Amino acid sequence: MAKRKRTSRPPRRQHWVPCFYLRYFATPESRDTENPLVWAFSKDAGEPLLTSVRQIAARSFIYSPKDRSGNRQWDMEAKLADLEGVMDSVWPILANDFIDLHADKAIRKALALFVSILHLRHPKRLSEVEKIHAQIVAACEACPKDGAGRPLIETVEHKGIVQPFDNSDWHDYVVAGRNEKRRMFVDAIRQNATHFAEILMKKRWYVVFSRQPVFITTDNPVTLVNPNHRVFGLATPGTEVFFPLSPTRILIMDDRHDQPKGLYYPLLDDARGSGLFNFAAWHHSERFMISPRHTDAVCAELMAWSEGYAPDTNSRSIM
Repeated sequence: MAKRKRTSRPPRRQHWVPCFYLRYFATPESRDTENPLVWAFSKDAGEPLLTSVRQIAARSFIYSPKDRSGNRQWDMEAKLADLEGVMDSVWPILANDFIDLHADKAIRKALALFVSILHLRHPKRLSEVEKIHAQIVAACEACPKDGAGRPLIETVEHKGIVQPFDNSDWHDYVVAGRNEKRRMFVDAIRQNATHFAEILMKKRWYVVFSRQPVFITTDNPVTLVNPNHRVFGLATPGTEVFFPLSPTRILIMDDRHDQPKGLYYPLLDDARGSGLFNFAAWHHSERFMISPRHTDAVCAELMAWSEGYAPDTNSRSIM
């Protein structure tokens, strides 16, 4: 599998949803052009917008914080580009064909890592890092201090695991700014990517497909749902993962190991049958939906599907 060719200058604008993936959700007439266009519709305000895949789901230097010497760190962006290059080469099969994702372990492993990182690299995780940092500082500042003003804590326990607490750089941690928190975010991607991929590999995989391009994606394309828990994570028993592969294919990973693995199930009614998956995607999106079709049509289908349906909006996922 060939890697994507890199430009000589690393990109300033870095996408958390890769452009190669968004191309598959571009309008049919623009999909194979140099500038693929998608319909985007915001949760906040405004009308549906036809825009380039290069203009959405991107921030400046989100994966390239500066090190302590003030130099940009490009290694994470480079690793993400390499993974995207690998996935770009196999995506035509995933998006359009029928491949046994249970039997083909090579593609399954690559896709598990891709979905894992897609979840971890979202800016929502950066916001969570900032929130956790504030919580840790508040909790530790309330503890007794040593002679240097550092919290007198010897160990911490998380999920039954006890680890030593190193307070040597506490004062630097307390005053961590935007760039330092971005480094924490990048470190979290690096530390958790393989672990999350291993969790996904243990799930049952299957694909729902449609005859027509009815599935949307969003600026937060990896959707986690768990009907039995209001607060849950990827490793919580019963957590299901929805991930649109293309407008005609959606990958589902769950814990129902008593059911067949690696199969493709057709939608019996494309327009109404896609409602469950499109509603879940729209509900868990951060800001906007993305579609090759005008989003007015998608919203009309969602309204028709949800008639008489009251979703539980209190359930939320955690890392």
